[in-house]
Amino acid sequence: MMINFSTIKKYSLILFLLINISAFAQKELTPNDEEYTGLITKKDFETGYTQEWFTEGYNAYQADTDVLKKIKNNIKDYHIKVFMGTWCPDSRRETPKLFKLLDQVNFKQENIEVYAMDEFKTTTANYEKDLDINHVPTIIFYDKKGKEVNRFVEFAQESFEEDILKIVTKQPYQNPYAE
Repeated sequence: MMINFSTIKKYSLILFLLINISAFAQKELTPNDEEYTGLITKKDFETGYTQEWFTEGYNAYQADTDVLKKIKNNIKDYHIKVFMGTWCPDSRRETPKLFKLLDQVNFKQENIEVYAMDEFKTTTANYEKDLDINHVPTIIFYDKKGKEVNRFVEFAQESFEEDILKIVTKQPYQNPYAE
């Protein structure tokens, strides 16, 4: 039997490259990671290492019911993208509030995308590209046509639900970093 060393070299090189590429690639979300990056779901918050702060914040948040009714009447046609960091105190404060508010107004979960970012405000697949994400959390509201309507950034100007109400009813609203 004749051994073809050229073929062995080729396959060895391919194997070497695959191993190194996967070793240096940014990890996708897994529940056991110390820091999530990439697309993340409510279930991930409820079950991973984020469970304690997420559940505590979710249960503690008490929104104004009158404001919730107004939000419910205006939010159904929106698509929401959230960029947050599980390492960030502001994200840990506002993300549970957002999920509770959305649950209380029966917002369809398929209309929200949440992306966990690293400390450099990047994601595994560059989801933030061209979106000017400088602070987390950034919650972007899009209309039916996919046009950005407004965004909540980092902390509330009045209260969390009042800020969201202004956004979904297209009232004048500026996040603290808007120019």
